[in-house]
Amino acid sequence: MTNTVSGRSYKRTRVRGFADWTPRPHVQHLVDQVLHVLDENRAYLPMTARQVFYRLVGGHGYDKTEQAYSRLLETLNRARRARMIPMHAIRDDGGTEIGAGGWDSPDQFWRAIENSARGYRHSPEDGQPIAVELWVEAAGMVPMVARVANEYGVTAYSSGGFDSVTVKHSAAQRISWRDVPTTVLHLGDHDPSGLSILDSAAEDISAFVADMGGEPPTFARLGVTEEQIARYRLPSAPQKATDRRGEHMRHTVQAEAMSPTQLTQEVRDALEEVVDLGTLHEMRELSEQEREEILARIPSAED
Repeated sequence: MTNTVSGRSYKRTRVRGFADWTPRPHVQHLVDQVLHVLDENRAYLPMTARQVFYRLVGGHGYDKTEQAYSRLLETLNRARRARMIPMHAIRDDGGTEIGAGGWDSPDQFWRAIENSARGYRHSPEDGQPIAVELWVEAAGMVPMVARVANEYGVTAYSSGGFDSVTVKHSAAQRISWRDVPTTVLHLGDHDPSGLSILDSAAEDISAFVADMGGEPPTFARLGVTEEQIARYRLPSAPQKATDRRGEHMRHTVQAEAMSPTQLTQEVRDALEEVVDLGTLHEMRELSEQEREEILARIPSAED
């Protein structure tokens, strides 16, 4: 029996913390396949468990079933605790952290200011004829696509929470305050739920923006599209019987079915279509000039 903080007792619990593990041969084989997938995609880490799952399905003949996915989740859990798979290689959607802040000393503060100055860049959105937002349905995919979006001065947002009125109202405020029109690129699952969440959010946010006196945004579907499904031969599944939003869909495809290479290239191609690259280059050059000016004003900065 295990005593707990709550005072309840349990006959059996899962392993806690780091724990040695000797998996059976077929499970060890799965771990080896996961390590191969992570090594192939090391430039895009961390990956979500669902992304690893689809790479196993497409490249290693892994079963494409929810039971197989659950088995993978359990294997990842044990392998990470056993230090067989690096913790940082897999992204779990976790909690929220809000620090208290503070400095150990004035010297530490000034060092932080100098380090911040060395990373200074002029806002890449400055001078752009439109503002671009990238909405990503799966929060776990945001860091991966954000690395590409950041190159173009575009912010990536998790749109999975757009069933929240608070989140939609905040997005509307952000859009309505801008002096230029907003274009939203959306990356999500090709299924009734994913598409209906986008449709609902687009209508609701546009209505809020109009009521705030702003210019409603335009929306474009970045993925997953029918064309991408055919071009990449993405694995599909029948529509869930419980998902009856809108008309019936012949097949459904999750965004994680695209490989990290395919996914990031689709994002890059889409952004190059809507971002003014000439203006972006000018802002990069301006960043270098302003960075040097700022560093020159910091007494502790190295020459």
